[in-house]
Amino acid sequence: MPAIKIDPAQPITFAITFHSPHVVAYRLWYKRPGDEKPSIFATGTDDETSNPSTHMHTVGPLPPGSEIRYLVWLSGNSHTAYRIEIEVLQNGRPLQDGAFSLRGTTDEDGFDQRKNTLELTV
Repeated sequence: MPAIKIDPAQPITFAITFHSPHVVAYRLWYKRPGDEKPSIFATGTDDETSNPSTHMHTVGPLPPGSEIRYLVWLSGNSHTAYRIEIEVLQNGRPLQDGAFSLRGTTDEDGFDQRKNTLELTV
């Protein structure tokens, strides 16, 4: 699980950019320490042909030990490449270790999914 250093007094912005013409759907969750289950803070879809397209969602502030989870579903032509850029920001600035590039190829049916959990530390 990747760890990202945050300022626990500031909200966190999660920016996700799609660099391919695939149809996508995504969901974002946060989980504070002691929470029984994660809470959804954003869902979205992108079926625009514009490339790239960026979606930004803000949550928090969140205490250290919290998690941000994401799940992205992609649909398009079979065996086509995609790239997704994820950036975690505070006060409009990228956080150290808070940038991720996800690359892949859809399967023979034209689908793929990417998911991960990010741990927030100080």
